[in-house]
This record gives sequence, structure tokens and C-alpha cells, in this order.
Amino acid sequence: MLVDFSVKNCLSYKDETSFSMVAGSRLRKWKDTHTMQLDSLCLVKSAFIFGPNGSGKSNLFTAIKVLRSLLFNFESLNNVKQLRLPYQPFKLARQQDKPTEFMISIFLDGALYDYEVQYNAAQVLFERLSKTTRTGKEELFVRQWDGTAYIYETLQTTAQELTKYTRNNTAFLSVLHVFNDPDAIQIFDWFLHKILFLDEANRLSSHPLIRKLEEEPFKKEVMKLLKIADFSIQDVTARRVERREKNTIGYEFDASEVIQEVDIDLHYLAFDELGAPIGTETINWTMDSKGTVRMLHLACVMVDAYNKGKTIFIDEFDTAFHVSICEFLMAIMNSKRNTSNQFVVTSHEIELLDQPLRADQIWFVNKSFKNESELYSLFDFVDLQKKRGDVTYAKRYLKGEFGATPVINEYLSEQYLEEAEVSKQ
Repeated sequence: MLVDFSVKNCLSYKDETSFSMVAGSRLRKWKDTHTMQLDSLCLVKSAFIFGPNGSGKSNLFTAIKVLRSLLFNFESLNNVKQLRLPYQPFKLARQQDKPTEFMISIFLDGALYDYEVQYNAAQVLFERLSKTTRTGKEELFVRQWDGTAYIYETLQTTAQELTKYTRNNTAFLSVLHVFNDPDAIQIFDWFLHKILFLDEANRLSSHPLIRKLEEEPFKKEVMKLLKIADFSIQDVTARRVERREKNTIGYEFDASEVIQEVDIDLHYLAFDELGAPIGTETINWTMDSKGTVRMLHLACVMVDAYNKGKTIFIDEFDTAFHVSICEFLMAIMNSKRNTSNQFVVTSHEIELLDQPLRADQIWFVNKSFKNESELYSLFDFVDLQKKRGDVTYAKRYLKGEFGATPVINEYLSEQYLEEAEVSKQ
């Protein structure tokens, strides 16, 4: 489970920025439904990030992807090819000579792992991994570049022996994973199998989850969500199809690559002119609405992840969805039915601020005049309890009390409108 994540000098995040799923210590509201207890840790089940276009909401998700790609930036020990580090610094303040820094805390199988890494375009500069259990905290390793060589401190002698296999542009944690270190295996399993990003970049037809629609029990659960959300779909049929893709090498004797995908048919009730049902008609999902396809994908994700301890990142949550559908999905995320999954969501829909959410579940991203993204929680506003109870978060947000609102340049707007009127004459 994700506990904390911090980023510095990556994409639009210049200064150190922290995001947390830890529940606020003073909040008691909806504790039984909206939070989960893991030993001494109390985490919220979902977090919603609001902010204007271009503020950096999606970049927070991308930063986690960058960290993941850094850890998987590893090839065979016999391969001398130098890998490029995923270095994407903040470019608007001459930060290219400064390191990117990540810190992530995750709770896995009764242990809290804290991992820190700093690197630039050429090499990893610093790494630290610690593990906290009921018996105490252990520092598993520290790796530090002193300007000429690496200095390692390791808890186990076996880990010390592996330092000779670690390249400048490779994370030591990656090497430990390759050599089956149990703690590294736990962490890599989380990055590989326990986090999921749902965004517009997903190619749905080749997504492994869609293939599970061929399984009747899985399809039955997906259909429940679709019917509750009133999509009028009576049934879903999944079938395998082959797509041929030309070999990128281009040799004449090379056969084109065959890629297996899943084609989906959606079955709707058909009616005569008097409104009487006359059977069903089939619509291929490529011909259906964007909202229907997105809901089908999200339904597959939620059914597959049911109480598997996954952390699911959903970008542009309200895209193609009516507010009532968003509310229904939010109710699932924060229900007693959900005992172990986390959801981190970005949205523009202001009405969602007034859904049953705790202050520690609401986050804002604002972009400063220097184009730096600033992330902060509603829980940071200490005067929340002093305000009138009938003034909603949405109204206060629109009034600018929490920042992170789009600003229209009125002067330029008036100029533009006047020019448009002149051009018509």
C-alpha cells in the first residue's frame, strides 16, 4: 500500500513536493468506511486531486512512473550497453545540472519500506532503503557517491558482495532484486503488480483485463457495475481476434507479427415503434460512446482489483462521465466493501468536492507564476472547523479560498473579443 511519495526536480515539480495517503490524526469523520488500519498505520482509501488544466496533476502520476522506470532500468550483467536514466528535470529554472529526488514509503506484508534515491542524467548519486516492523527499524543499505567512488553501508554481507555488479546508472535496489533479495522482491512486486494507471494512453483492446471478459464469473461482476450505472447494456461478448503488424526491421522475408487482441460486442435491447422489446442488437465497442468504453474499462479494473491490495491511479476521473456516475464510483472506493484497495484520482469536477470526502482525502495542485507545480492538502487549512457548516468546499474553492483555480486574463480576453467583432465587419 502506498503511504507517502515525495518528488523534487522532476517535470513541473521543482521544489520538494509530498503526497500522503496517511489519515489525519484529528479526523474522526467516516473513519469506519473511508480509512483502513494497517498495524499502527491508518490510511485513507482514496485521494482526490483537483486543479486547473496544466497545473501538474497528471505529472504527479508520471513522476511515480519515472521512479518505476528507474528501478526497471537494468539489463543483463553481461551487457555492456549503457542505459539512459529517466532524467526529466524541471526545465524552466536551470535545474538540468541538479539531481532528481524521489522518496516513497510503502507498506507490504507487515513492514514499512522507505526508499530514497537521487540521480542525474549520468548516474545514481544516493540511495537508501530502510524497513520498519513491530520489532523496530533497520537500515538495509545506504549508497553514496562521494565524487570519485561509491560508499556502501549494508546490513547483510551478501548485499555488500553485490555492490561490484552495480553500475553507475543502475539502482542498487534493482541489483538486489535480480539476485533475489527478499525485501527487493517485495518492493518490485508492488511496482509491477500492485499499482495500476488508468488513463487515456491505455490501449484497451490489448489490455489483459479485457481478456478476462471471456470468463463468465468475471463478466457477471462487470455487468453488475454497468447496470447499476444505467448503461442499458444487456450483455457483453468478448472474442479473440488477430491483428497483423508489419515487422519494423523491414526485411522482405520476415513475416508480419501477429498480435492477439480482444474484440468486444455490446448487446442492447431493441424496440419496435410502439416501444415493445423485440430482442437485442449488437454494437461493437469501437462504435459506442467514449463514456461507455471508459466505464467498461474502469469496471474491469475495479472487479479484478477487488480486495487485492492494489493502488489504482485514475487520471481525469470525470472525463466522459456524468457526475452521478462519478459519485457511484466514489461510493464504491470509500465503502466497507473495499477493505484493501487504494484509489488516487485527478479531476476537474468541482461538484465532487462536496461528496462524502474527508479533508485528508482532498488535494489541490496549483501552478505558480514561475510555472512550478505546488501540491497541498485541504487538511493543511487549519481553520476548516471555524467556518460556517453550510458553506460547501465547492463554493469556497470557487471563491479562491484554497487556490488552484484557473485564472482568465480579463484584459486580454476583452481585447480578443473586440478584435473578433472588428474582423467580422
